[in-house]
Amino acid sequence: QGMVLLTLSASINSLRPPTCTRSTVPPCSPAPASDEQTLFLYSTLALIALGTGGIKPCVSSFGADQFDEDDEKEVQRKYAFFNWFFFAINMGALLGITLLVYIQEEKGWTWGFGVPTATMVGSIFVLAAGFRYYRYKKPMGSPFTRFLQVIVASLMNHFRGVDVGSEYDLYEVK
Repeated sequence: QGMVLLTLSASINSLRPPTCTRSTVPPCSPAPASDEQTLFLYSTLALIALGTGGIKPCVSSFGADQFDEDDEKEVQRKYAFFNWFFFAINMGALLGITLLVYIQEEKGWTWGFGVPTATMVGSIFVLAAGFRYYRYKKPMGSPFTRFLQVIVASLMNHFRGVDVGSEYDLYEVK
């Protein structure tokens, strides 16, 4: 929803400050945005931030839940999933700072925001198409308790020191 609104703010003239149309020397300075335009932009950016903050920590863990840890083949696929997952994240960032900047410069802000918006809408359809195939793990215990356990363990390890017998122990939870 935030990406759609951001694309609209770049496309609809009433949602952005007026551009300078006269060519004088020195060039005129653009008019400032109205309070309504500023409120619309900030609300849109807040929606994007809220959506990003809600999905980022969940995507990788939901992807990891799709693999059975008791099946050796699926454990290997889980490692491959994370390799491809982080490859896709980094390629998206690379394309975002190269290709999308080029599109914005050549075609305008509407296209620059429209392309990622269309991609986002497409990704929602891909996610929804797999709903019946996903594995869902029921949450066990309180996440707050688990969070506090990690904090307490890290503080205890920090103050008394830790001797790890095997590096493997650092990556697996018993």
